[in-house]
Amino acid sequence: MSSMSPFSSDSSGPASGDARSAPRELMTLPGVSRDIRRWRLVRIRLDGQWRNAMLTVWRRPPGGAVWVAHVCWGPEATLPPAWGWFLHTPALEPLPEPGENGPVADAVAVAPEAVGPSDPDGADRCWSLAWVRLGGAWRSAVVLERRRPPAPDLPWAVYARWGEDKAAGWLLADGTAVRPVAASSSTAVVR
Repeated sequence: MSSMSPFSSDSSGPASGDARSAPRELMTLPGVSRDIRRWRLVRIRLDGQWRNAMLTVWRRPPGGAVWVAHVCWGPEATLPPAWGWFLHTPALEPLPEPGENGPVADAVAVAPEAVGPSDPDGADRCWSLAWVRLGGAWRSAVVLERRRPPAPDLPWAVYARWGEDKAAGWLLADGTAVRPVAASSSTAVVR
């Protein structure tokens, strides 16, 4: 994958065991693609390293026999791009949901007015992955902001998006119902 394109553009290909970028020709076939929007935290192997990322869309190109996945591991507006379309291979695998030691309550919602004003310099903005417990199940989420509420005894609050980007809100970052996911994944199974 070139540093400026989310599709493969060189003939050298990925390193052995790395995720394979979807060929431009496959992604630009005429006709309607079948898209399934399903957010899922995954591990992807790029440049010989496993990293944690968010799979946002499964796509079957028109007339295609393979599935490709849109995967991002950072904000989409960065250079080089922190996202791409990849062929479904063993170099792309789901992250396991958090293990539980007893029941885990759902994440606690925080009213926007309770988190205080945003930092004028944007220091509270971020892009990180997290598991969020809602409706009795774990959801794959992206955290976009974090703030310390005005009350000193309260934990941080995070603004997260989940549910295929259809739901968002401020949640208490208690470490139990909102669990951050590290950017790199050293626990991935090497195949």
